[in-house]
Amino acid sequence: MRETTGRRRLRLAISILAFTALGAGAVVPAPAAAAGRPAPVPGATVKADRTSPTGYTVTFVYRNPHATQVRLAGDLTLLDVDTGTTRYQPEEWQPGRYHAGGTEFLRDMTRDPKGNWSVSVPLHAGGLSYWYRVWDPTQGWENKRIWDPASTNPRPPGEASFRVRNNDVLDAVHVPYAKKQNDPVLKARADYELPVADRAKRGTVQYVPYTTILGDSGHYLGVYLPANYDANRAEPYKVAYLAHGIFGDETDFMVPANVPNILDNMTARGEIEPTVVVTMGNHFTGTSLGFASYNQTNAANNLVQTILPLIESSYNVSTERSGRAYAGFSYGGMTGGVVIRNYPTTFAFYGHFSGNPSLTTQDYDTIANAVGDDDLTVFLGNGVFEGNLNAQNAIADNFRARGYAAATTQVPGAHDGMTAGQLFTIFARDHLWSGVDSVSVTPATVDLTKGWNWERQFTAQVTTNEGLSPAVTWSVQGATSTGTTISAEGLLSVAATDTASSLTVVATSVVDPTKSRSAQVTLTPPGPARVAVRTKATPASVVPGDTFTLTVDVRAQHPHRKAATVTGEVAVTFGGTTRVVPLRDGSAVVELPTDGLPGGAYPVHVAYSGDRVHAPTAAVHQQLRVR
Repeated sequence: MRETTGRRRLRLAISILAFTALGAGAVVPAPAAAAGRPAPVPGATVKADRTSPTGYTVTFVYRNPHATQVRLAGDLTLLDVDTGTTRYQPEEWQPGRYHAGGTEFLRDMTRDPKGNWSVSVPLHAGGLSYWYRVWDPTQGWENKRIWDPASTNPRPPGEASFRVRNNDVLDAVHVPYAKKQNDPVLKARADYELPVADRAKRGTVQYVPYTTILGDSGHYLGVYLPANYDANRAEPYKVAYLAHGIFGDETDFMVPANVPNILDNMTARGEIEPTVVVTMGNHFTGTSLGFASYNQTNAANNLVQTILPLIESSYNVSTERSGRAYAGFSYGGMTGGVVIRNYPTTFAFYGHFSGNPSLTTQDYDTIANAVGDDDLTVFLGNGVFEGNLNAQNAIADNFRARGYAAATTQVPGAHDGMTAGQLFTIFARDHLWSGVDSVSVTPATVDLTKGWNWERQFTAQVTTNEGLSPAVTWSVQGATSTGTTISAEGLLSVAATDTASSLTVVATSVVDPTKSRSAQVTLTPPGPARVAVRTKATPASVVPGDTFTLTVDVRAQHPHRKAATVTGEVAVTFGGTTRVVPLRDGSAVVELPTDGLPGGAYPVHVAYSGDRVHAPTAAVHQQLRVR
């Protein structure tokens, strides 16, 4: 099958997903009143709560009878788009405020007699980062930062990953959207970042051991495989390689950035073709816990020379640049500059999230010379609480000046994994492999007359890669009447009052709005030639519930051998119901049921639309008797 490299932008109507999950982030209905207090459920439990400012309250429970102190921690304080750096507590949420990293949220948890530590806080929608801080003398823990042991998020075994070694782990809780939040950004986050409702549509995450380019063993690659991954599929899967920031490791894009959930939801909707994701830990230069162990050149070489060959020999993934993407957050985004400078023909898509490549004019020219006429897409973005996009826009302009696609954007967030997740959503949905080849519309042309309420059905054919949605959005251009519309199913309704001489019907791919096709509708005044309308109903009368068959014949009033056949439509009104039927060779046959009509005589009204030669007409033509 083909490889497709176009970029796309998508504005898809987003619907609220039903959500069920177990463990961390489980959503349960509020319990009915019962005798006694229910046993605490370890992990993060999300409940709808009318008293919560967000409509939801999350109860965190950590069981450790030996702990002397436990705190809930996370990126859970709020920043307001209007007040900048002022921090707010979760209880102070209101529209325009977003959970943000940079200042650690800390809240003491309360111990019950059985050693369950708990605390409840209101949180807004999306995948949100949290962790526990634990004092446990039996394990030698003092302010130990840990993952939630009840969490179902996969993570590498042992304690070799950088975040574990550096006492800097993150987990994630997934909170649905409530209408009272009244924020389309949060609604979209819930739609993408929460686990897809249908478990059969969820991909898998595993951590695969490997040895780095320096010969260091004990490291892991995170590998996300889409639902129903087929190792023998004829077309290899596109693959995105994602790099963490200076504080992170291979779990960052899998957990706090919520990439598996994001791709599960996109794939289920047909917004992106099934995609494999690989994450790597870039702290492998030496054994020090220091940040210097993240060397950008070593990371770039390790990615291209070690990780790519390993993944491409182990999984059914693309070995072509058009099927590979690189993206990184913070220092990982900066590392992307080293990757594209040193390996300009390895990846066709680059995402730089809150971290920009450092490139000189000579670098841009060298990259352009290497890539040539092939496609290259570069996406850059950050959170609104990180500053402006001046630097990102300048980088994008440099790529555009050399003929390559580049885009920038901001999301409401700070310098954290939640911002990385929002930026990844836009990168994957709007810029990664389009997979749409063409759109066609049938019929391509339609001729109608003015002064008639016309309806015409259009259909679209979209040629896409496997797994992509063929859906289109319909629009009509050039109408002068608000009554002229087109439905989501492509049914065009032209109002009799519309005075336009032509209309354009457009079908646009939902997955790739750069792909569209149009049909032309011509509206002309009806001609002056008068017509004669004759009708004949059979049988002569019926009992209630039976059906008349009415034959309508429309001919030129003064016919001659060269007279044009009358075309257009007739609208037949009988018993309070109107049926519109097209003429074929000047005739139409209309079925007139009598269900619900009492006995009596009923008039038959026939209206003719007119065409380019013949004038419209309307009259009562006969009475039909129901016995």
